[in-house]
Amino acid sequence: MVNAVPYQLLKRGRDIGLPCSANPSSSSIYANLKPFPPVSNQSVDYTIEGVMLDYEITPYKTEIVIAYADQNVLGDLYIKVLDFHYAKAAPFSIDVPDVPTPLLPGKYAITVIIADNPNKPKTHACSYAIFG
Repeated sequence: MVNAVPYQLLKRGRDIGLPCSANPSSSSIYANLKPFPPVSNQSVDYTIEGVMLDYEITPYKTEIVIAYADQNVLGDLYIKVLDFHYAKAAPFSIDVPDVPTPLLPGKYAITVIIADNPNKPKTHACSYAIFG
């Protein structure tokens, strides 16, 4: 289940917030995790916040993709199809609870992507963080 909540600017520091090279310049997202840092084989609750000036979140089209990786993807990608709308340029905050965490190595990255079309993804926002 994904819950949209009213946007609250900077509730705390940004756990994941470095822009990916594929991130459009008109988009900015970051994520906070609970627990932080993630613990191997335990679920993590994500709160993803940001704004996308050139894209609106469209129900049953827009997805949040969360990936853990070292040199390769660790475990399975977590994909959640969103079932609500946010207009272009509207700040948003989206709770994504109970995301599974794979067995984590000493050094890894987490990437959070907002995209659509799972067969041929188009990235609308992306951020990452490196741990370890």
